[in-house]
Amino acid sequence: MNVSGKTGQHVLDTLDIIAPYGVGKLLLSKSVNLVPDSAFGTQSVTPVSTGTNTYQYIFDYTYQPGEVDKLVGINYHFEDSKGNVAEKDLTVNTSASAAQIIYSHKWKLVSKLWTTVTPQQESEQDCEKDNIFSYNADSTMSVNYGADACTFDGFNIYDKWYVSDDEKTFTDIYHSVFNTQQITTEVYNIESLTKDKWVMDIAIDLSAFGLSDHEVFIYTYVAQ
Repeated sequence: MNVSGKTGQHVLDTLDIIAPYGVGKLLLSKSVNLVPDSAFGTQSVTPVSTGTNTYQYIFDYTYQPGEVDKLVGINYHFEDSKGNVAEKDLTVNTSASAAQIIYSHKWKLVSKLWTTVTPQQESEQDCEKDNIFSYNADSTMSVNYGADACTFDGFNIYDKWYVSDDEKTFTDIYHSVFNTQQITTEVYNIESLTKDKWVMDIAIDLSAFGLSDHEVFIYTYVAQ
């Protein structure tokens, strides 16, 4: 059996067993690229009786970041009370989640395109062009403003970031360095994300400046 998913997600694999002579033992082992995983070891588990001579075991597995694009196998080794043996293999195919792609790289802002004006206008300032964003696996983040810092750089302290379960939105949360209770939450739509390039858009309320409350900007980052 083959299952596929992204890092951090869970998969439940149900093993149904017919054992007229009863259960002896059920052992689980794991290999990565055909090499036994010593950290996983050999685990003895107990299937649950579901009726006359029938049993079931549900295996809960979390797709691991270190197993992306690797051959991962789970082996079920069953023996009944008379020593009869049966085996089944589960192949786990793991791909990188959006969150893993984000925290695996540093990101440089290369464009901030204002799309709701005619003609569209690049609004990234020169002082932003050396900004490098770092997103950590524990949801913390930081910004290196480089040598050409803008006037208000450092006025916000970034607290947390996360990607929605459907990987359609990216959220960051920060507060003012002058007022910890002044918290801002920004939600971006993820247009595309690869290991090399990341594109998002956000609608910003600029009505206080005589513009609309839905001015859309597209942010483009490249991996460093």
